[in-house]
Formats: sequence, C-alpha cells, structure tokens
Amino acid sequence: MNKFAFTLLFILLAFGGPGAAAGQETSYPAFDVSGLVFGDAYYVPSHHLEEGDGALGAWIRRAYLTFDVDFSDNWFGRVRGEVNQDGEFETYEFTAQFKDLYLGANLGRQQLLLGLSPTPTFDVIERIWGARYLLRTPMDLQGVASRDTGVSLKGPLNATGTLSYRLMWGAAVEFSNDGNPNERLMGALGWSPNKKWTFDFYLDFEDRGQGKDRTTLQAFAAYETESLRWGLQYSRQDRQQDPGIDLASAFLVADIDERSSLIGRIDRLFDPSARGNDIDYIPFDPSAPATMYVGAYEYRLKPNLTLTPNFILIDYDRNDEGQQPRTDFFVRLTAFFRF
Repeated sequence: MNKFAFTLLFILLAFGGPGAAAGQETSYPAFDVSGLVFGDAYYVPSHHLEEGDGALGAWIRRAYLTFDVDFSDNWFGRVRGEVNQDGEFETYEFTAQFKDLYLGANLGRQQLLLGLSPTPTFDVIERIWGARYLLRTPMDLQGVASRDTGVSLKGPLNATGTLSYRLMWGAAVEFSNDGNPNERLMGALGWSPNKKWTFDFYLDFEDRGQGKDRTTLQAFAAYETESLRWGLQYSRQDRQQDPGIDLASAFLVADIDERSSLIGRIDRLFDPSARGNDIDYIPFDPSAPATMYVGAYEYRLKPNLTLTPNFILIDYDRNDEGQQPRTDFFVRLTAFFRF
C-alpha cells in the first residue's frame, strides 16, 4: 500500500467515520491544529569525521504540523506531518514525510489504534525524559524505529490501573522514514505503584529472515515529582548475524525555578554503534564502544518558547585495532517553539 492510497483510505474513513450520537451536546467532528519546531545553532570543536571537525552552522531538526479530530466521545484520529533537514553538517536540504496517520477508538478502558502510530518501544521513556527536542531517547538515537504501521492496543490490567500493557503488531509496510518495513511484534508491561514511580519492561521480535531477525529486551525505571525526574534504562537488541545494540542510560532533570531546569544524561554503548555515521545530526564512530555525556540549561522564555544552551560529548574506547577515535564535542543553542 503506497502513501497516497493509505492517506486516501484514512481521509475516507475519517469523514465517513462514526459520529456523535443523537442528542449529544458536543458538536462532532471536533478539530484541533497544533505544531512545533526545534533546531540548533551549533559548533563542533572536535569530531571523528573530517566534515564534522570544526563545523559551524544551524539547522532545523524537526517541524511538526498536527491535525487531531474527535469524531465522537470514543473515536478519534490524527494526521501529523514532519519536515526536517537531512542531518549532515553544513548541509541544509529539507525532507518531508508523515509522522502519524491513524484512527483510534476508546474501548472502555482500552485504546485501539489503526495505522501509522508510535511504537511501545520507548514511548514511556520519551514521555518521562521530556526533552525530545534536545535529544532523542537512546534506542531512537541508535536507529530503532519510533513508528510503525499496524495495530496497537493498550490499557490497564487491574482496577487501580497500577498495572498496564501495551501491544503492537507492525505490518511489513514501508510507509514512513521513522517506520519499519518488516513485520514486528511488540509488547510492554508497566507497573506504577504510585504517581512517583514507573517501571517498564519491553520485548519485541522483528522478522527479517536470512539470519537477520531482531529481538529486543528493555527495562526502565523512573521517579518523578513536580520539580525532579530521573530515569534508568538498559536495552539490548540482538541482530543475529548483524551487529546489535547493547546500552545503558541514565538521565536527570531538576527544576531550578518555575522557568529553568538543569538536564543531564549519560548513555553507555557497550558495543560500537550499529548505526554509526548514519545517525542524523549526531553521528557515532562505528568502530568502538562509546560513552555520551549531555548537559543542558533549559530556560523557558515563554510558555511556548524554550532556549537551551547545551553540550554533547562522545568519548570512545579503543577499537579492535587498538586505536581510539577522536572525541566528538558539540556546543549548541537549541530553540524549541510550539503552537
């Protein structure tokens, strides 16, 4: 199914979909439009790539335009478009794609989504990290798909909602750059004993055939208050004949006052980055394990505008040849605007 056919199907279902029951006070369908844009002014004093060493410039990493619609109390949909630059140093070509394109239904306490939607791989981690504009979550950064086209279902497992599940089947449909063209089964179990603590356990299997199937295991724990949040993560993806991913990550976000926060994060790659130099904006040397350090001062200039001076430092171990790749060091001023 190509993009045009899938989009047409969505539109037909959307405007022909279930409406509000007779006598309801709310007028359906109800529409909402929102968007965001974020990017960096950057300088790279040191980098393992020749084109990155000394690079100076600015880029728009993401711009979203989102159309949400409620067809009734229980039926809804979303179309989200994404525009971004290609992620190469001092190169500023733009690409556009769909980010989300789905129909959803609230089935009692359960929620069903059909179409291109977020996977359960790191949705909980991304929500608690809360700084996607600054840096993608670790598995996202290392190339694990954040979207898939298929069917997802999530909801609570007990009366209090402290136990929950998230399931998704991803079809072998190549629709979005952030998606996955292979069949994939995903499942997660969450436990939140109270509002402060979150524990999440994730498993998936991706059918690639030819000795290249992928299996992912992940565990995540987090703590949140009104002024502080932190998280710990371990993830491993086995790729059979291909290089896999084995990493741990920790982050901390602490509010200084109502308008500013300090952010810190450390990612440890126990194996060389499988995606390596193909990572947009922050390529990793693919020959050696690495530790990435992130530090930032987030200042909320206005409710919808954030300015964040930050740095990213990637320190490499010695590779199999006994050589140590040059340290990557980024100095950035990141702006985030939403409407």
